[in-house]
Amino acid sequence: MRLFTKAEWVILVLLFSFSFIPVFAGLLRILEISGGPAIIPENPRVTANPFPTVIHILSAFIFCIFGAFQFLSSIHRYTPKWHRVNGGIVASAGIILAISGLWMTHFYPLPIELQGNLLYFVRIVLGTAMIVYISIGLTTVRNKRLVLHYSSMIRAYAIGQGASTQSLLGLAWIVLLRQEPIGLTRDLMMTAAWIINIIIAEWVIRKLNERPKPNQAKRRAIGKPRINGTLTKPTVHAGA
Repeated sequence: MRLFTKAEWVILVLLFSFSFIPVFAGLLRILEISGGPAIIPENPRVTANPFPTVIHILSAFIFCIFGAFQFLSSIHRYTPKWHRVNGGIVASAGIILAISGLWMTHFYPLPIELQGNLLYFVRIVLGTAMIVYISIGLTTVRNKRLVLHYSSMIRAYAIGQGASTQSLLGLAWIVLLRQEPIGLTRDLMMTAAWIINIIIAEWVIRKLNERPKPNQAKRRAIGKPRINGTLTKPTVHAGA
């Protein structure tokens, strides 16, 4: 039996590729912190207090990479136990990711060129929203409210993937303008990345909600008369 469909392989490849830049850069940072070579530019805040950064990077890796499997219908159709176990791990990693992000946003001494008031506010709001969405997702799945469950988890995943979109926008900015965005420009670019993710998440949720449910399709099929195995529209007789 083939576990994944072609469409699901496409989803995995896209999400893995999308996550590559921040995940790979994060792993290089951990390598540097553990005594390895300094491959990426040094960050004095991380050097002074590396623990929150390490926790943030590892939780982001689990949330983004293992979280991608939670969107594959074949997983929870054929291996529901694995889906539940992996979902619990991903949800825990997502909450740790959000909490560590909030800690770094508030306590790391970031210069205004890297984080102004706008970006600080956006990070606090979205980090909190991510925790709320994951909490709703965990609560609703226990109550079998699956539509609200997957909607909440998709929104949380979109927020957690903010760094991936920010990396792409930042690279495009550097390539086109030959300089890194700083100050308010950087705040706006980072915020725009989250807005893009949220818009895509809402589009995905809407498309999923528009799909006919299996029971609804079955009821529609049963309610129609058949002639020689072919579905036909019911006939309305005058005067009936």
